[in-house]
Amino acid sequence: MKKIIFIMSIVFNLHIFAKNIGGIIIYNSFETNTTSMNINSIKKQKTFIFLNPLYHTEILKDSFKTLKPKLNIAIIINKKILKKYLPSLINSINVYLLNKNISYNLKVFDKDFIKKVAKNYNNIIIYSIDVNKTIVNEYNNTKFYFPAINKNDVNFSANNIYFGGIDYKEQIDKLSSFITDKQAIAVTSNSFISKQLLKKEKEKIFIKEMKLPYINYDEFENKFIFFNTSARKTAWILSSLSNHINITTKLQLSAQINFDPLLIALTQPQDVQKLIIANSLLNIPIVLEDYNKILNSGIKYNWLNYSTNILLNKIYNSSTKGDEFYMNDFDTYIFDNQINYKTKIYQIIENSFREIY
Repeated sequence: MKKIIFIMSIVFNLHIFAKNIGGIIIYNSFETNTTSMNINSIKKQKTFIFLNPLYHTEILKDSFKTLKPKLNIAIIINKKILKKYLPSLINSINVYLLNKNISYNLKVFDKDFIKKVAKNYNNIIIYSIDVNKTIVNEYNNTKFYFPAINKNDVNFSANNIYFGGIDYKEQIDKLSSFITDKQAIAVTSNSFISKQLLKKEKEKIFIKEMKLPYINYDEFENKFIFFNTSARKTAWILSSLSNHINITTKLQLSAQINFDPLLIALTQPQDVQKLIIANSLLNIPIVLEDYNKILNSGIKYNWLNYSTNILLNKIYNSSTKGDEFYMNDFDTYIFDNQINYKTKIYQIIENSFREIY
């Protein structure tokens, strides 16, 4: 109840603000399959976002089109793995589509409904770490989008499926170029991403695994360290490592998993002096990020929202006969049905992420 009052308060203030500057408020509704997911007791709800009237003409004028196709998009999510990310994902999807000024319907289903959904939707975004080959082959007139999967991590592809997962292989390749003796320690956890990163690291160099919660800091002496752990766990380890004044590491490295402002908030400057982090979330439209923040979402540090937005750019371009390969809103490409990620290397300098390579 408090949350509803808080949201309505924001909407009311945005109404006043919009009237004062001649802006507009756009409303859009989406349905959720409450029987299967119990996401919300209200079957239809309103999603609000303030749109700056100057947005399309100044920020994304090259991509704005006067065509207004009606899009029907289905969201299928594996609730056991990704349900907690759903509110942020839905907010981010609404922000992107509202800013395209098009009419659309968005509906959420559990993965058990995939066959039924495939019969009725031309665009289906699936949040899962598995590709259902049977469904994809059976409904070849439907386009399937997998924001959480990189094409290189599966042994299956088709013309009607698109992948958006981060290219961790490229990130590990770039990070490994800083390792001079071709061996390192990898601090890992039980998460899916941590296991994925460890596998790719072992393909590149010799790795000794050190799995949480068992950390032997003495072994860090004069070693390269990969952190395949969440920002909170990495911050804890880095802070503890700083207290071991007799231990000096060569360099500490991490893929996208630690490109997270929480890491900055939980560490001191001396904790992160030797840490470098790979990041592929680039070229984000400022206004999209601002609107995401209003709805307590985000794409600057949230790779799942980021990949989803690029795939939405693909859906939009297809519906308006736009470019099938160049995703203009993010200045990036989709080649061979996979988002073509570029990787930059960052350090934490003066409490912010700074690109160094």
